[in-house]
Amino acid sequence: MPEAVLIIKESNPELISDEVREIISYRPHWIIRKGNTIFLIVIVFLLGLTWFIKYPDIVKAPARLVSINPPKLIASRVEGKLIRLFTSNNQQVKRGQPLGVLESTADYGQVVLLRYRINEVMDSLLQKNFTIVNKDSLFVFTGLGEIQSSYETFYSELIQTRQTLGSGYYLKKKAALEKDLQYIAALKNNNLQQKKLIEQDKDLQTKEFSAYESLANDKVIAPLELNQYKSKLIAREQTLQQADAQMTNSDINGHNKRKEILDLEKSIADQQQQLHTSLLNLKSQVEKWLQQYELTASENGKVLFVSPLQENQLLASGQPLFYIQPEQTSFYAELMAGQQGLGKVKEKQLVLMKVDGFPSPEYGYLKGHIEYISAMPNNRDSFLIKVNISKGLVTNYGKTIYFRNNITAQAEIITDNRKLFDRLIGQLKQVWER
Repeated sequence: MPEAVLIIKESNPELISDEVREIISYRPHWIIRKGNTIFLIVIVFLLGLTWFIKYPDIVKAPARLVSINPPKLIASRVEGKLIRLFTSNNQQVKRGQPLGVLESTADYGQVVLLRYRINEVMDSLLQKNFTIVNKDSLFVFTGLGEIQSSYETFYSELIQTRQTLGSGYYLKKKAALEKDLQYIAALKNNNLQQKKLIEQDKDLQTKEFSAYESLANDKVIAPLELNQYKSKLIAREQTLQQADAQMTNSDINGHNKRKEILDLEKSIADQQQQLHTSLLNLKSQVEKWLQQYELTASENGKVLFVSPLQENQLLASGQPLFYIQPEQTSFYAELMAGQQGLGKVKEKQLVLMKVDGFPSPEYGYLKGHIEYISAMPNNRDSFLIKVNISKGLVTNYGKTIYFRNNITAQAEIITDNRKLFDRLIGQLKQVWER
């Protein structure tokens, strides 16, 4: 460039102005002089990146999170005030633990004590121990409300049972009858011994009569004397029959005593059964009342309030109050995938789920793997896909998503994680084949 300026200047110096001379003498920037080379390097670099960068094929589908042991909802069964609250939010509870009490005409403390007394009595009755009914302080309740009528029925049977068993009349009478049976048995044994003696005496009289009968046949003694010995033999026979009659009377008396004992035992058993029946009816009424007015934990876990609660708060019938979050549970997702792209979906493929209500930029997404694909579509022409969430409801950001019933998500099934280079080549092939 300077040589050309020098030639023009020497041949015709007046033709070159200062501006032209400045432009002609300007040296371009290195990026302009080396631009083609740099552009080629950038293109080669980007093509190299396409070999390493992968972009997945995605099949999208709506999902629903499901728990094998989901949180249990506890709701009020009647309309009224929450007169007692025994728990707080996030408190650990045990199965059957009272959480609160709703308003009722019955006194909650008396109902709970009555349930304890009923269980105490039932345990004794199952062991055939009726001495517990004699406790004076066992049942004294006056504030049971709608249970009061069932309680009064039971209390009436309890008083009757006390009169039957508590005073000991029936038991003493039974003991007396059993003693009579012992006397009758002893008397019968005595009669049996007497009968044996009479039979021995009869045998002797029979032998004596046979001897004198032989003498009478031989004309040694007179027939009148033989008749005297025969009369003695007949008298012994009558005595033996009387002994048999006495033994029969002893058997009859013993049978009658046993019948009296059976009747007495039946009366006792009937009264015990009536007491037991009324006790079961009272227990049923108490359990029904507690089921209606007492709020209890359905299983071991953590209490989660649906909304803020306080005592004397008015509740509507069926109003949700608590959730019991089980201590251990597992989760999976149900996807309803359409037929588009379904052929790419296979078991063990990765699934990313963005939970509705928990924005993915803040909470991240859940990971899972396909465990099952249904072979038949449902009535909406969609296929059920079951996804196993092995790490639970912990997102890739390390945040835990609280499970709620019917919580939904948007799922993305990673069907093929191909390289960008392969995708580019595939697009070029499609363009070339057209």
